[in-house]
Amino acid sequence: MNCPLVSVGIPFLNCEDSLLDSVRSIFAQTYTNWELILVDDGSTDSSPDIARSIDDPRVRFLPPDGRNRRLPARLNQITQTARGEFIARMDADDLCHQERFAKQVQFLRTHPKVDIVGTSSCSLDKQGRPAKKLVVGETHEEIFKGLFKGGGVSIIHPSIIGKARWFRRWPYDENNIRCEDYELWVRSRKDSLYANIPEILSFTNVFLSFSLTKYAGGKHSGALEIWKYAPAEFSRLSAIYKMAKQYLQVGVYAGAKLLGLHSKLISRRYRPMSPQEHAEISAAIDVIRKTKVPMRSAE
Repeated sequence: MNCPLVSVGIPFLNCEDSLLDSVRSIFAQTYTNWELILVDDGSTDSSPDIARSIDDPRVRFLPPDGRNRRLPARLNQITQTARGEFIARMDADDLCHQERFAKQVQFLRTHPKVDIVGTSSCSLDKQGRPAKKLVVGETHEEIFKGLFKGGGVSIIHPSIIGKARWFRRWPYDENNIRCEDYELWVRSRKDSLYANIPEILSFTNVFLSFSLTKYAGGKHSGALEIWKYAPAEFSRLSAIYKMAKQYLQVGVYAGAKLLGLHSKLISRRYRPMSPQEHAEISAAIDVIRKTKVPMRSAE
């Protein structure tokens, strides 16, 4: 079987508490033909030292420039330096199932017209254990059926693997620092083919990483995207209504956070898992935690 190289990109900013576990989940993959590209975005904690200490020829820590260039610029940097046929997204506070790369590469090999494939996801609680699941649409049509209708785009950014040539054709907009993924999905959707694997292969620390500032910024950027695409998709009056809903959601989350209820709002996006799913994901997380990452000894 042909096993093409997968370039895994992890940009990070002050992730000393989670970065090594994310890297462990890469080392735990059953698919072994990968390279890992680590990119610092101006961290002030020890996360660059952790990245620098990993002792494996498949891991490249790009020389830090000390700048906070933000996520879309770092993602484009990863694309520019990737050597693989495919590029995989990964966040520095998330984990992925051991079979993630194997199943996504197999899917792309058997569906050659697909450019990007994501997966369903599981949220992790504050103890890092599986909480609830987020199930995504499988086909291109299902992924985009909620676009501009309040449902968003049914694809989870840190779960995707795609063709490297696609990422080079469709770079992230470096001026869109709050919803760079949404902007890319909308811009590329008519000339690309998206898909999702329904299995839960990505584990996200959504409760630990939630920031009202980032959420509000994302909603504002989303509102601007609605206005940008309004002439081709719907009327200006409809666009104003859809934009108002974006800002209303920010107000709801702000009030919930003030009352300490924002976790309940976040969890509404997710569904309960079956006992079997919970057990399987718990076992996968245990494997990740026990996976060894070769580290250079401190001098």
